Amino acid sequence: MSEVLSPKFNVFSLREKRWLMYIIFFVIISRVLLMFRSEEKIFARPYFEDSFYLFNCAEHFAHGEGFTCDGKQPTNGVQPLIVVLYAPLFLIAGENKLLALKFAFILIALFDSLSVIFIARVVRLMQKKPIDENSVWYSPSIIAAILWAGLYPIFVHTGSGLETGLYSTMLLLSLCYYLKLCRIRSAGGIVAIAQWILYGSILGITVLARIDAVFFVIAIACYEFYKFRSKGFVNGAILSFFAFMVSSPWWWYNYKIFGSLMPQSGVAESLGSLAGENLTRAAIVLGDIFSIFIFLPNYSFFPWFHYAWFTGLFIIVWWLTKKFALSDHIKEKYELSPLTPFFFFCGLIAIYYVVLFSAPYFIPRYFQPMRIGWLIIFCCASQKIIDVLKIQYKKRKGMVGGFLSIFAFIAIGFSAGSYIYFFTITHPSELYLTGKWAFTHPNKRIGMAQTGTAGFMAPNVVNLDGKVNFDALLAKKNNDIGSYIESEKLDYIADWREFSEPMVASAAKHGGKFKEVDSIGRVVVFQRQK
Repeated sequence: MSEVLSPKFNVFSLREKRWLMYIIFFVIISRVLLMFRSEEKIFARPYFEDSFYLFNCAEHFAHGEGFTCDGKQPTNGVQPLIVVLYAPLFLIAGENKLLALKFAFILIALFDSLSVIFIARVVRLMQKKPIDENSVWYSPSIIAAILWAGLYPIFVHTGSGLETGLYSTMLLLSLCYYLKLCRIRSAGGIVAIAQWILYGSILGITVLARIDAVFFVIAIACYEFYKFRSKGFVNGAILSFFAFMVSSPWWWYNYKIFGSLMPQSGVAESLGSLAGENLTRAAIVLGDIFSIFIFLPNYSFFPWFHYAWFTGLFIIVWWLTKKFALSDHIKEKYELSPLTPFFFFCGLIAIYYVVLFSAPYFIPRYFQPMRIGWLIIFCCASQKIIDVLKIQYKKRKGMVGGFLSIFAFIAIGFSAGSYIYFFTITHPSELYLTGKWAFTHPNKRIGMAQTGTAGFMAPNVVNLDGKVNFDALLAKKNNDIGSYIESEKLDYIADWREFSEPMVASAAKHGGKFKEVDSIGRVVVFQRQK
């Protein structure tokens, strides 16, 4: 066993290192080039609406105002580490907010470049013994790096300006280090206490990247105790303690200012019950994850298609795995046990966001750990898949050749087409136009549920969904946002009709009179009537 898991098998070949450099160069160029697009395109893609909450908070943090999205009320409705990393961009850019947004692509390139290295390293660390690759295209590590660098279903999340890119990097780093520790133990070595302390610190930083990584810490600690009993209990206790210590400033801030460890964005997204819709969205996202290459616009399909897509992909994957003994290949060539806590963590994440949350539109990025885990498993099976295709091609050249052509067209065409469509988009976002409109009314206060983009552009936009406005959250918890609207004497309410009309109706219960006066795309504008 010690020979099989010897650390010398972890090293990349010179050819692999060279190709990793090429891949990283592609990542840097492809991400950084996005900063040279126009303002309208940058506000449209790849940044999401919620990305601008982070940018807005980072700007205020850079100016010494703490964690706040309006310069007045403190908030914990953001992920802390990415805000801290974005803050220097606003110091460098000064008053030019657009320049700060452009600089953010440099960080995105950095995160994706590190992720390329870490995912390649994870696959290599899982190998039980070195495999002689006749071609670099036969290397699972290089395949993993290429897929991470080029797939649109990966970049749509890591390049969104949200914390997902940083979070993915930290999750992959955490997996790398844990696999390294497991290799040391399997080879008969002793893992020093300092190494568990370092690992706990890495996990603590991962928690600061995204708070739900606390479930990963719990999963690792439980796995250590389950597998190694007393020694594992000590290991789990050490890494849990240092993970908590590293992330403790954020927990202290949450409890001291807001009286709860749960971020207010999480509280806001937990109001109501959308378990049925969560399950429907989860089905299509899991189907996308199984497919590796596809990211479907899940708002565009009927609910039955979500379940059909998931069921179809699950059956295909199950059949191929059984037919060609893919699982046997993975078990023979790779050490899977160190991934056990990670997949347990994925299960916890799935239960938490489907059952306890009411934000189905965010499930694609909430399930990012599952996407990472499945991509790793796919790459571990890649050599067997290539061998099977070679054999089948010799037997049925025409049929297999046609299948490969269709598959290549779908796999490459989907990502290429998505990049072209979303990053050459010419029409500006309606929420961006609403922010421009709000900026031209500086003496009026405009209430919106979706205030990421508009609030970043105009300081007179007031958040009403409670994700970054604690007073609005308290009103929403009482199902009475109208009381807050009236207490703030907002001059306008503007948002998509499904959001703005209920807010207007709620304000009317407290004597507020609003009249529809304008629209900006889907955004409907209501003005207060005296």
